[in-house]
Amino acid sequence: MPLSQLDFGEALAIGAVNAFCAAMFIGLAAGLVVKRYELEHQTRTSLRTTYTNLLVAQRRSRQLSVMLAQTGGQATNPDLAKQAIAAHDEFIDSYHALNLDVSKQMWRDVCRLRNILDDMLELALEGEARGCADLVDVARAARQNLERSFRARLRHSVLQRRKPLGGYDAPRREAPPGASPPTRLRFRLLRLRSWRSADR
Repeated sequence: MPLSQLDFGEALAIGAVNAFCAAMFIGLAAGLVVKRYELEHQTRTSLRTTYTNLLVAQRRSRQLSVMLAQTGGQATNPDLAKQAIAAHDEFIDSYHALNLDVSKQMWRDVCRLRNILDDMLELALEGEARGCADLVDVARAARQNLERSFRARLRHSVLQRRKPLGGYDAPRREAPPGASPPTRLRFRLLRLRSWRSADR
């Protein structure tokens, strides 16, 4: 029926229905925006907590690996080796928890930090004091890179440039077909040598 043929009451009723539908739509849209904001706020809060736990765990893992390496490794200090392994396991737990809500760049940075701490523990267990000590600064640089990408994830301004990590910036590579792969410790030492060369 044309609008011109409606009486005043019918036109008023249609107008009220239209206004009600518009209000419902606006309310629904506003509710979705608020819900999305609340979800992002909860995610950011959870991410901050997980990131803080990871910082504590990575520092403890790094420190215990250095201590173990300086005392001769697992063969001479099995109790300290157990502590170093447990501390590294705590870091790994935080690492997996953090990966649930991170950006792609943050995931790359935390993977690099894990690779370095893995190598530090491996060197420490073998009593390679110098190699383990040389990775301390690399681990700190990796942690600073992670902080940089974490700030970007929270949409804060980035305060520092990314630090080069030498061989740790490249992805892990498999041995060529037919080649005999190096032992885990030798692989760590090769990567450490690569980092030293890149740092000069």
